Amino acid sequence: MSPRPRPARRRYPLSLHLRSALSRRRRLAAAVLVSLALGLVVLRLGPPRAGTVPVVTAAEALPAGTVLGPEQLAVAAYPRGLVPEGAVADPAELAGRTLAGAAGTGQPLTGSTVVGPGLLTGRPPGATAVTLRIDDPAVLQHVRAGDHVDVVGLSDDAPADAGLPDERRVLGRALPVLWVPDPASGAGGGLLTASPGEEAGLLVVGAPHEDAARLAGAGPSTVVLVPAPVSPSAEAAGP
Repeated sequence: MSPRPRPARRRYPLSLHLRSALSRRRRLAAAVLVSLALGLVVLRLGPPRAGTVPVVTAAEALPAGTVLGPEQLAVAAYPRGLVPEGAVADPAELAGRTLAGAAGTGQPLTGSTVVGPGLLTGRPPGATAVTLRIDDPAVLQHVRAGDHVDVVGLSDDAPADAGLPDERRVLGRALPVLWVPDPASGAGGGLLTASPGEEAGLLVVGAPHEDAARLAGAGPSTVVLVPAPVSPSAEAAGP
């Protein structure tokens, strides 16, 4: 008995094969896109990632010299990699402190933006931070934090040094500059720019505690850049 012939396989046109493959790939691509969309929705609606930390910021525009109250402080979530150096997480650490320079709304506030221990870090015991109003703000164009200045009183009521009439108005010698306004502030506008006149003429210097009241109450003053004092140990090490 001869074997039965096998039925011939149906052969489909090549175009039909191509359409079938494209259809399967479309369904796969659609499924991937739907999964991505669902993932984005979950990330959008889910809780914030643990990669942020709280940073205290100014709740409103604040001029220099403001005594910070709780209502003027806010807390924002910052990515860990963008947290400013010296940032503060608890508003209680800054409440009651005096702002050394103007701050814009949302600007992070650090220990160095307030008058106090932040500006006095590394200063000897007994040092204080004294805010001065300089008569001519143009004098401060070439003064930078870390420079040393003589503070000269412009009032005739300034105390005179007995026997030294040429020095009778010198209120402080070789005082370190702890803070000075940014020369570019107010030049280009923007969020962090202070209003005109808020910072102009302000200067913060370090001074011994016994000289702080005299400096603060001296009235209009000016400053003269001087070389930094040389410590006795440096003199001994010299040639």
